[in-house]
Amino acid sequence: MKNSSLIVYYSWIGSTEVVAKEIQRLTGFEIQRIEEKKNRKLGKIPGAAMGAFLGLKSRIKPMDFALEEYENIFLGAQVWAGKTSPAINNYLKKASFKGKKVWLFLTKGDEKIPQQVIDSITKRIEKKGGTVIDSMSITTKWDPKVNLPIAREEVEEPVYEWLKKSGFLEG
Repeated sequence: MKNSSLIVYYSWIGSTEVVAKEIQRLTGFEIQRIEEKKNRKLGKIPGAAMGAFLGLKSRIKPMDFALEEYENIFLGAQVWAGKTSPAINNYLKKASFKGKKVWLFLTKGDEKIPQQVIDSITKRIEKKGGTVIDSMSITTKWDPKVNLPIAREEVEEPVYEWLKKSGFLEG
């Protein structure tokens, strides 16, 4: 069953999960969450950002990294300090992207397009035989004092338009 699609994502606060679940709601694709072995504490934001900035990898729970039965992979990640999170760094190191078409969806705290992160992930996926087809980024405006993920209503339209443009939805 090689003609299928999988959504894989890492979400610390929950905003990337909101986007992943919206993609799933609209497409019915299978979904898989990347989880760190050790839960991150919210008060540790500077350390998390530093880990991302330094390119560190965190230990993640076991998952299927082969991805053989999937043709399309939707990979969701956050931008931390202008870099990929340690959990995503580890996933990119372990996952097999050979022959896969990959769509990136990123959540971020500012309005800038995270081109450096897109380029970094693309380079690592291409090195492992995959092809990044397109990317989308959504600004979450996350506030650490409130600690709420982005609302589904805020991602509905951009996710729908992106999936439609990419040929996954008719309309």
